[in-house]
Amino acid sequence: MLKIITDSSANISQEEAKKLNLKVIPLTVIFGNEEFQDGINLDCDAFYQKMATSKDFPHTAQLTEEQIDCAVKEALEEADEVLIMPIASVLSGTYERCKSVAARYENVYAYDTHCTTVMLKLFILEALKIADKGAKAVMEMLDALRPKLKIYAALDTLENLKKGGRLSGAAAFIGTMLKIKPVITFAVDGRVEVISKQFGINKGMSYLVQTIDKNKIDFTKPVYLIYTGDDKNSEALISRLNIPYTEKLNICPVIGTHIGRAAAGIVFAEK
Repeated sequence: MLKIITDSSANISQEEAKKLNLKVIPLTVIFGNEEFQDGINLDCDAFYQKMATSKDFPHTAQLTEEQIDCAVKEALEEADEVLIMPIASVLSGTYERCKSVAARYENVYAYDTHCTTVMLKLFILEALKIADKGAKAVMEMLDALRPKLKIYAALDTLENLKKGGRLSGAAAFIGTMLKIKPVITFAVDGRVEVISKQFGINKGMSYLVQTIDKNKIDFTKPVYLIYTGDDKNSEALISRLNIPYTEKLNICPVIGTHIGRAAAGIVFAEK
């Protein structure tokens, strides 16, 4: 039997994880001197409300090897193999720690997912479908699927990128004054790429609609509409795309920290 472990950046709640027989290790979100466990004592609604009102900008912390090792030991009590699927290595040092822990065991594997958030959720759900075939078969399937996974999102604010150190204050000021809205995707290796800069969120939505080829979407797999805190832009996006979708999901605190409120986008697999 194979047990899959992931972290809370995968946008899978603890309740859903139990139903899926999946282990989700909560990442840490920090506001000043307060620490919260993502999905344990801080849900999405509370996070976005706190981010809007707190004088402290939120920060996140990687998983420790102790947390990972504890989860592995628990998983091995009920499984013969363990596959750890954390946030992409280019986005966090968590993967390297998972790899270090996995090396201590014979049948434990750390897999670099090259993604995070709802993309990671879709990835894990597909892995669970063939978990009975074992870790190596799952990883081979994931290698083939990853290039087909797509995420496109338009950001409504530059403030979080500035406060998180990913954008200079001057660039953020100019961008805000000009109402520039970056449109992002993930490269195959998991790096965040800005594929366009649009003047205003409406043009950002238009760019997304023009970029997404509806004929290439594999509707046999989940299609997710995504948003951060405020779903007004995601509602506008889906009405213009006019496609069926599986679920609309509020992006988890760990990722919302970096992209801010009112972002809107879509996650899917191509045929």
